[in-house]
Amino acid sequence: MELRYFIIRRLLLLIPTLIGLTVIVFVLMWSLPHTFLASSFINPKAPNRQAALQAAYAQLGLNQGIVLGYLHYIANTFTGNWGYMTLSNPIKYDGTVLSGIGIYFPNTIQLVIFASILSIAISIPLGTFIGSRPNSPADHAGRIFSLSFYAIPVFVLAVVFQVIFGRGVISGNPLGVFPISNTFSTSAVNLQNPPPWLVSGPGGIVLSEPTHLILFDALIHGDLPLAYNAFLHLVLPVIVLTLSLLAGILRFLRSSMVDAANSEYIKTARSKGVPEATVVKLHMRRNALIPTVTVLGLLFASLLGGVVLIEDIFGYPGIGLLALSAILSGSIYGVLGTTFLFGIILIIANLMVDVAYAILDPRIRY
Repeated sequence: MELRYFIIRRLLLLIPTLIGLTVIVFVLMWSLPHTFLASSFINPKAPNRQAALQAAYAQLGLNQGIVLGYLHYIANTFTGNWGYMTLSNPIKYDGTVLSGIGIYFPNTIQLVIFASILSIAISIPLGTFIGSRPNSPADHAGRIFSLSFYAIPVFVLAVVFQVIFGRGVISGNPLGVFPISNTFSTSAVNLQNPPPWLVSGPGGIVLSEPTHLILFDALIHGDLPLAYNAFLHLVLPVIVLTLSLLAGILRFLRSSMVDAANSEYIKTARSKGVPEATVVKLHMRRNALIPTVTVLGLLFASLLGGVVLIEDIFGYPGIGLLALSAILSGSIYGVLGTTFLFGIILIIANLMVDVAYAILDPRIRY
């Protein structure tokens, strides 16, 4: 089967998966008292609260049975009507769920993409190097590194890096040069007279245009000092996430490389006089990446959980911190909205893993 047909088949399989996700989220929502669902769906500051409640009952289908209620939920989900949330701690936000996700989700995407690129770029050549030299000093060092960082909880690693490299955590620490909270320093911007591309969002949030990513928006508008300041705020959370993801990838890739080295086709290639570099890069690494790519899906799922902890510890305003704020503030639609978003991310990540797996191993397309 050609790769394009395999991708089409996997895309079609997303439909029942998405339906299953919506059913799970809907059941969680429908199990709550309907009066609570209606009152939480609307803006608490609405001028005519009684009329707004009646409209919420109709829009959610709360008086029309569970089947019609599910159809109303599907309609609301795919038209962007995800409800309202009022958050107080640690994020202060007052607005619709979808607007809140649009504000905070880009920061999380930035964090995850940087960490993923760094971890893959480091782990593949490093795992290839140590995996092709089993029981060497480099192999032992790599195993100690990967097992250590794989075992250390991400929140412990985050606190350790804050203490060692965080600015102002330990007085007089020469290594403490990186900020430990937020995405930029307010002292780097004149908030009394901000540039036109910095605007005030819901709850007094400072938003940058057009991407909502202060690092890239500052670069787009030529504000290099602010871009550098935003970059410094990214360093510690990205490094912590990178190390936690890198350790898992390195561990599995090294193990797969050692298994591949003992395979008959590798022994045959070497006996034919194929150069060792070609054996390692073309034969061993390609086959070792197949089980490693499979594990990447599981590592990505753990990465989402790590993002929530990292964003909380570093005060980083992303979707993880938004989800935590929704939980602490008792915002049911904030919790359901972020849960649905995390589910979609995992589904897309699994699709990407399946496609990468099919590219590496054409046998699974059949």
